[in-house]
Order: sequence, then structure tokens, then C-alpha cells
Amino acid sequence: MSYDVASRPNIIVILADDMGYSDLGCYGGEIQTPNIDALAREGVRFTGFKNTARCTPSRASLLTGRYSHSVGVGAMQQDQHLPGYRGQLSADAPTIAEILKPHGYATGVVGKWHQAVTGKSKQKPLFPLDRGFDFFYGTWWGAKDYFSPKFMMKNSEHIPDSTTYPADFYLTHALSDSAIEFVDAQVGQQNPFFLYLAHYAPHAPIQAPADRIQKCIDRYKAGFVKLQQERFERQQELGVAPDNAATIDQSSKWNTLSEADKNEWVTTMATYGAMIEIMDEGIGQLIDVLKKNGQYDNTLILVLSDNGSTPNHKGTRNLANLCATLSNTPFSGVKAHALEGGISSPLIVSWPDKLKEYAGQIRNGRCHIIDILPTCLDAAGAKFPDAFKGIKPVQADGINLMAAVKGAELESRPFFWEHLQSRAVYRDAWKLVADKTLWKLYDLSKDPAEQCDLSSKHPERASALKALWTEWAEEYDVIPWPSARKKLPAKSQ
Repeated sequence: MSYDVASRPNIIVILADDMGYSDLGCYGGEIQTPNIDALAREGVRFTGFKNTARCTPSRASLLTGRYSHSVGVGAMQQDQHLPGYRGQLSADAPTIAEILKPHGYATGVVGKWHQAVTGKSKQKPLFPLDRGFDFFYGTWWGAKDYFSPKFMMKNSEHIPDSTTYPADFYLTHALSDSAIEFVDAQVGQQNPFFLYLAHYAPHAPIQAPADRIQKCIDRYKAGFVKLQQERFERQQELGVAPDNAATIDQSSKWNTLSEADKNEWVTTMATYGAMIEIMDEGIGQLIDVLKKNGQYDNTLILVLSDNGSTPNHKGTRNLANLCATLSNTPFSGVKAHALEGGISSPLIVSWPDKLKEYAGQIRNGRCHIIDILPTCLDAAGAKFPDAFKGIKPVQADGINLMAAVKGAELESRPFFWEHLQSRAVYRDAWKLVADKTLWKLYDLSKDPAEQCDLSSKHPERASALKALWTEWAEEYDVIPWPSARKKLPAKSQ
């Protein structure tokens, strides 16, 4: 597909960080996200979209359309001196910005980069302007604090960690303002733009302005059990719950919490909710600017998350797990693990000029974050390059989702995962998972929350899936494991 210069769309990819499948209102959450919900009403929602389970690998796959190990980002940003574990994107793999820029697109990234190698390495760290972007404002690693962030950059300039920020500074507001700055700068230009808005929210630390937390407190006083059941019922009404799904009974964990822990859970979830609501508010402001500038109708907007929610930095073990479990309803598992809760994300696709007749529709079937690049290229009328930096680059692993957006059935494909030895393979509704232990087999058509291991009942199927995963792992530089693998920290970056 191709478009003339006048009709080529602007493209905005909005990536939340550590946001669970059910957090958005349009996916069942009690969190108030009217602006993202409006995009869902005007566009299409996917129910089977999957990510890589962790922030850095998901960003690598989004930017290149390939499984992250094959572009050097099998783990995080440490160089472990194996092809699949170099800690940053391979310079031989073109990013979406490097592909779109020669087609006349202005390219900007705002928010979390998380693709530059850290620690001891002979590699030069590569930042957004090294990888095809014209504009960057945000954090090249993890911001660590919303009121006084670290590791910040503006274009190629590092902002000192010692910078004193105004008393009313809040990182999410600053990122929203910067995204608007980039979009406003394109007014009057002859060519379209690509904006990658990679919000840090709602990644830890769990922080928000006090007045915004207070606004959310009352809704969480109902407690985990009631709120999870209400989320699940809304998911069923909205059509975003998998067939045969059911909530996982965590009432015993909730009931064993002390009153002090329950109160802490309420405050933590209210803060987490506020973080997402502030992000949504900024997205609404960006949409208002697009409309004011006459850019909105021909702008393709995709909204997704890099992985499922996490219990990290959310209090005691049971308290933290209940926070993550609510966000990942109705799935089990959390960020950095290959169970469905860790790898499931919302995906909203909005494009007013092209998708009016499909407004509000739901799309089932499985797809993956490797599909984002091919989908954006199709919308832009751009092809994956035959040559890049003097070589023939490896084609994207993902597929273009535009036909599925418009109602075509998603093709049946196998999918693969590995992160710090949490690994999985999916094919034809069956999923084999090993979370650093024995492989377990699940029939997701009947058991989407992965509660019933069928490996002993179907050993031949389990063996075939394990062989399929091993073949993929050998081809994509997943194995051999790095020698330092056992020493890697379990904490979130």
C-alpha cells in the first residue's frame, strides 16, 4: 500500500510502562481514562496483543519489528558479550525512525529510551538521535523519581542529575508538554511526522501529586476482592475478557492483610491510578492540539503497554502481589515472567480518516509487539529497506495488522518468549511455559489464566512445543545463556 505525500498519515505510538491489561477504563479498569477510552470508541481494540514481558526487550521489538534477542537486547542494558545480549539495539537493525525518515517523516521520541548500553562495554551507547530520531526529550535509562528525575536528556544533551526542578514539576506533565511541543513544531511542514511517546508512567516509584492521589482514594476503599470482581464483570460486558476466563481467587491473601496493610494497599492503588489518569490527561491535551492544528483526522494513534503490571516497589509481598493481580485481571503472572499476566497488553488503534466504519469494534486473535513496525510502515506507504548501512538487513519478524484492524481474521502463528530464563512458546491455543523451573503446558482456549498444567496428559504435545521453542532459541541467539545470567538482579530497572 502507498499514499501520496498529501495523504500520508502522521503516526503516534503511545507506550505506557508497566501498565496491566485491565487498567484502562476501556479494558475494564476503574481508573478514569476518558481520553484513551475515546480513542478506543473511535478505533479498534485488540484482546490478544502480547509483549516481551519486560521494558527494554519490548522497546527493542517495537522499534525494529524483530524478536529482541536477534537485535542484541535479550535481557536488559548490560553488555554480556553474546550476540543476543549486547545491551542495546544492533546498529545493523533499522529502527522505525531510520526507515520513515528517508520517506520524509519528521521523527521524535519523548519519554523512556532504555536502549543504550550501560556499565562496562566497548560499545558506544546509542541514543535516539543516533537511531533516526530528530528530537528527544526524556530519560535514556530509568527516571527513578517523578518529581526530580535522573538520566534525562534533551536531544543529544544530558541534563545533569543535580538539576533542581520547580516545586510543581511532575515528569508525566513534562513528557506530555514535550510531545505537544514536537507536534506543534510540525504545523506548516509539508511532510508528516512519527512520534514515539514512551511514557514512564505507571512504572515505579509509585508517585503522584497529593491532590491527585486524594481524588482516587475513595474508589479503592472497597478492597481488592470487590474491585477485581467488578473489573472482570466490566471486561465481560465490554467483550475484552478471553473466552472461559474467570478471576483467580485471591481473597485469602486479602483477608490475611492487616488493617494497616489494607490501608497501604488503598493508598498504593490510588497513587497508581492517579499516575495513569495524569498520563491520560496529557494524552487528551495532545489530542486537543492535534485537532486544533487540523492534524487529528489523518493521524494513526496506537496505545499499548510494554509489559504487564509488577509487584515491585509496591509494599509487602502479599500487598504488592494484590496490586499487580488487580491490574493484570483476569490473568496470572506479572512483569518479567512469561505467564499471560506478564505478556498481555491493551492495544488500541485509532485513525479517524480510515477507521470510521470500524469504530468501537473488538479484534480477537493473537498478535505481538513485533507487529507494530510493519503496521506503521504500511500506514506510511513505506517498505522495509532492501539495504541499510551497506548490508541487506534481516526482515521484520512481525506482520502488518491493518487487515486485522479492518476485520480480517488474524493469521495463526507461533509466538516465543524468553527473559531471564522465563520462557514460553504458543501455538494453536496451546502454550508451554517454563518460569525458571519445569515446563508446564496450558490449553489457553479453556484455561486462559494458566491454572491447570496438562503436560503429563499431553506429553507429546509438550515435547513438540519444547522442540519448537529450542529451534527458535538457537536461531535467534537466545541460547547459549550468558555466563553471568545467574548473577543478574531480579529487581526491576
